[in-house]
Amino acid sequence: MRKFGVIFLAAATLLLAACSSTPSVPETTLPEKPPAEAPVVNASDYSNSYGGYVFRVGGGTVWCTMNLVPNNVVCEQREVDVSYQLPATPADCQGAWGYQARLWGFQPSQGKVSDWLCAGGLYSDPEGVYSLPNGSKIVVGDISCYAAELVARCDNTNEEYIVLGAEQFGFSS
Repeated sequence: MRKFGVIFLAAATLLLAACSSTPSVPETTLPEKPPAEAPVVNASDYSNSYGGYVFRVGGGTVWCTMNLVPNNVVCEQREVDVSYQLPATPADCQGAWGYQARLWGFQPSQGKVSDWLCAGGLYSDPEGVYSLPNGSKIVVGDISCYAAELVARCDNTNEEYIVLGAEQFGFSS
């Protein structure tokens, strides 16, 4: 009987040790890639006078500018509305960091496909810009963007992405 008690105690200790060493993985709240059946809006309804396509997400504080040339999208967030933890500013950035994210449709010659921009001001003016309806997407060149409540998710054809909202952000690279 004593042998059974020792074996039971050893097994229970191993089980408890295994449970306590398992790191807790936080659930992601980043929106998934949009479903194939998500309605696609007419991109020309969102064109601006500079050759880009600009939209707000949910009428909120996030807006994105899509460009055929140079085949990228820049999503911006008003600084005063950010509630996520700002990333550390690189030493070579003398502007604002953590409010503008860019996704290329291709691998640029320098830098990452998706990353923050060091910004000295707004990339585009969000005033008077139409909202992209929740659950719909816009496609310009190799990039599609999706409105998920108050969050924008933009993907390129290589399945790389950026996500930006007042409470969250995410990058594929």
